Amino acid sequence: MTSRFTSYIALVGVIVYTFMANGQNRQLAPLLHEVSHPLQNILDTIGTDFHPTVQPYLERDVNKADWFRKTFETDYFTDKFIFQLKLNKKSEKTPIKLSALPIGQISGGFEGGSSRTFLQTGIGVNLSAMVGSKLDVNINILSSNSSFPLYVENYIFNNKIVPGQGWANPSDLGYFYNNSTGYVSYSPGKYFNVTVGYGKNFWGEGYRSMMLSDAAYNYGYLRLTTNIWKIQYTNLFTSFRDIYNRSDAPGQFNNKYGSFHYLSLNLTKRWNIGLFEGIIWQGSDSLINRGFDIQYLNPIIFLRPVEYSIGSADNALLGMTMSYRIIKGIKAYGQFILDEFLLREIRNNNGWWGNKFATQLGLKYYNAFNIERLTLLTEWNLSRPYMYSHDNPVQAYGHWNEPLAHPSGANFNEYIIAGNYYINHFVFQLRYNYLDQGIDRVFNNVDGETEVLNYGSNIFRSNDTRVNDFNNTIGQGINRQMHTTFLKASWLVSTKANLWLEASFTWRYENVDSSENNLFFPTIGIRTGLYNQYWDF
Repeated sequence: MTSRFTSYIALVGVIVYTFMANGQNRQLAPLLHEVSHPLQNILDTIGTDFHPTVQPYLERDVNKADWFRKTFETDYFTDKFIFQLKLNKKSEKTPIKLSALPIGQISGGFEGGSSRTFLQTGIGVNLSAMVGSKLDVNINILSSNSSFPLYVENYIFNNKIVPGQGWANPSDLGYFYNNSTGYVSYSPGKYFNVTVGYGKNFWGEGYRSMMLSDAAYNYGYLRLTTNIWKIQYTNLFTSFRDIYNRSDAPGQFNNKYGSFHYLSLNLTKRWNIGLFEGIIWQGSDSLINRGFDIQYLNPIIFLRPVEYSIGSADNALLGMTMSYRIIKGIKAYGQFILDEFLLREIRNNNGWWGNKFATQLGLKYYNAFNIERLTLLTEWNLSRPYMYSHDNPVQAYGHWNEPLAHPSGANFNEYIIAGNYYINHFVFQLRYNYLDQGIDRVFNNVDGETEVLNYGSNIFRSNDTRVNDFNNTIGQGINRQMHTTFLKASWLVSTKANLWLEASFTWRYENVDSSENNLFFPTIGIRTGLYNQYWDF
């Protein structure tokens, strides 16, 4: 099956090369808050056909409006800001354009109240090519060696992975890891785009996503995007890794795969509705090497009948999104994701463990209080116990020991208030998170063996180890409360190199079963803006 999947990717590549006909440039925008937030601020308005959910955005999406000069009243935010971050402006007279740029990071900070310091370093190169006006190739080769705040290092020790950035190899400084990415993006016309890549995707309109977020590590993917009328339809086929409870070398980890669909419809000038589906399955077990199941290449939503037809019990999620532009500048949005449920158990209101769902409700205020480029956000996220998990841990909704949706897993309520402001080359971000979660209890029994009471927060633990069939409630287990306040100021030093000078301040308070941990840490540094970094888990 794996070879057939490889053949399929190769076939797509042949099609991409063969049908290089009419089309426009289709460079992907960086999946970076400093980029996506201003794009949404101008494009996400009443009456537009912009579909804000699926990221990274295509260049044609932002070219629908002459937003650069209208939004940013200085020469800093011209058409060089977004799509010349890595490339010089492409000439129609040049059929092939190649470029190479250095990329990297050096930033450091300290934990207040202690002598502990930390340092992040990275060095690499960006290689890019444009063939004609239709085919873009972009590769980032980046190796890093870093140390982190203590709670992040504890996370790395327990999960064997740097949050969102790869397998953690111990080094003299802290950990060495590779965070390389790349893609090939092609559009044969204005209605269709195909992207083959190794990186991340984000499906949502808020700070978090309960469908698919960019908090986990990079993965291989094939993304097909179709735009017709007021509809955007996205197919995403992925290759994941399972490393839970494994201490092997990365090459020996279990392969797992995913097939995702998202249908977005701008129903009216104000209403948008979307349908989501995701399937996760393991590549092999003790009986069969299944690989990438070709039947899941079915591009039509929904796949659950396919799952039944092949006699499989894979991890399937269904969902719906909805947003409404209330008045100019104010938008409500939400997600509802369903893992499993039985209607009779919902009616019985008995807390059955299998009624697993997650939801999100949020409100955005663009150009708040008539202050141009100021965006305010408030958001509520909820996840039932055992959400995203499976009776077979390999088929959990995760990758490289990290959840594919919310980085805290399941069994929680979360409240977020955020503000973002952009002027000239400067970006200011302020965010407050409050997380109330029930976590599992880990203890040693009388024989000195480690035991776990599975209350449903760790998505990589089997459903079969649940503590109760009934009377399950959100927040059950050991109570964990976390407050995080984050302030960041960024300055875009170089548009062509996508180089940012950044200073941030984080205050984090965590209370786990009356055991408190209170810390703050400032950081300062300079880096290439390649990815979002999430330390609020």
